[in-house]
This record gives sequence, C-alpha cells and structure tokens, in this order.
Amino acid sequence: MNSSKENVVAYIAKIKHIKIYEPIIISSGKNYVMRGTRVDIGSFSIVVIEQMHPNHGYFAEYMAWINSLHMTKWKNIPVIRCSYDMTLRKFLGLYPSLNSLFKKRNAIDYILNEER
Repeated sequence: MNSSKENVVAYIAKIKHIKIYEPIIISSGKNYVMRGTRVDIGSFSIVVIEQMHPNHGYFAEYMAWINSLHMTKWKNIPVIRCSYDMTLRKFLGLYPSLNSLFKKRNAIDYILNEER
C-alpha cells in the first residue's frame, strides 16, 4: 500500500520494454549535487548515480547499481574511490532521498504486462 508521503517516481519515457524514470537531484552538502536516474530495460533495472563537483559545474560518474527480477539484492558498480565497498543500506543512509529509485519490481506484473 502506498503512503501519501511516499516519494513516487514517475516515468519520463516508456518505449516498449524500456522505462526511464524522472531523475532525482539532491544537494549532498559542501556544494556537491547528486543526481540519480533509473531505467528499467526488460527484466533489468539500472540506477545511475552522478555527482556535480562544485569546481566543475557538470555531472560526472559516481557509481551505478544493477538489479534484475530474479536477483535478491542490488549490485553496485563503483567508479570513484568513495563509492567502493558501498552497500545499498549505507548508500541510502547517506542519501535517503534517492530511496524511491530502488523500488522492487514485481516479476508477475512484469510478465503479465510486458509489451512484446
């Protein structure tokens, strides 16, 4: 059951088996900005995390997360040093506003409603 206080991620594009969600942009302190974007491609979900350094003025790679309908947990793909050894629990503890990007998908719903 969805709570009215729950942050719901909306699709910004849906093309057959590809769904792109609205990015979430947050301040992570000390003038750093984080952007999280999720895409569902078939049975896979990918969350891309980017960071804007205050001296650069553009979003650069930070890390990515991948999951599928049959994986038991999200797997991280670290890119910069501070993203190594990052668990999802630790990551969401640091950036709770990005929690909705990691919503679990329903395999039955996917199978019944997939556009082939």
